[in-house]
Amino acid sequence: MYKRIVLLASILLALVFTGILLTPSANAGPPQQTGVFQTLYFNFFDAGGRQCPDAQASYITSDTEIFKYWPEGTSPVPGIINTTNYMVCWRGSVYFPTAGTYTVYTLNDDGMNVWVNGNIAMNAWFNQGPTWHQGDFNIPAPGYYSFEVKYYNAPNAGVACVSWAQKGQPYAWRCPFPPAPVQPTPPPPTVVPPPCCVPPPCQWWQNCWNPPPQPPPPPPQTSCWYRIRYGDTLYSIAWRFGVTTWQLQQWNNIQNPNLIYAGMVIKVCPW
Repeated sequence: MYKRIVLLASILLALVFTGILLTPSANAGPPQQTGVFQTLYFNFFDAGGRQCPDAQASYITSDTEIFKYWPEGTSPVPGIINTTNYMVCWRGSVYFPTAGTYTVYTLNDDGMNVWVNGNIAMNAWFNQGPTWHQGDFNIPAPGYYSFEVKYYNAPNAGVACVSWAQKGQPYAWRCPFPPAPVQPTPPPPTVVPPPCCVPPPCQWWQNCWNPPPQPPPPPPQTSCWYRIRYGDTLYSIAWRFGVTTWQLQQWNNIQNPNLIYAGMVIKVCPW
């Protein structure tokens, strides 16, 4: 009897284990904010729009994310693509795990537009320094949708960074531009003495001959002037001091943001 019980228990365990092995596992959704993109590089740029002239591409590769920075004077594909006046098209599909409204976030220098499921989500096809843009788009149901990004670079450095997430939710950001700025050391707080009137006359029990030392004067204000160094651009200076290039141009009467030189002293704050 004991042997029969042991045999039946062994058979039941074997059946349960086999069922676990044969049960199909659910496919986990791909991570958000990545996709599979065909990447085409061109030695020219056009007037914008969704279409890319595939037959005229000078170089074709692939990417899983779009976080690109090409410093001034460098080429996206050395020896094949120009160091300026070029265009890049990313074309592929992205998995969206839930339906709803999404937001695409871009940092681009110069122009860029983004198309999702055949609809324009963000359009900024014009010359500009590193500029933030965003746009909303709708995903009707979970699944894969077409995702297309078209970008061009005119003179100076190139930045093409794109991310997305459900509206109001955090999004991944691995853009290599700009380098993390050195944070300035905050000045010590200024000691402001309390308001005072005429002090009372010294009394006989007070030490009138050795008055307490006066507090030190407050530290001087941080300078609003900056001397341009070799390699600086108006965009990098604006980023460093937390202002816009338009403000720097207005405060310093700079007509062309590309015409600055090392040794030039400019104002970086309004006062």
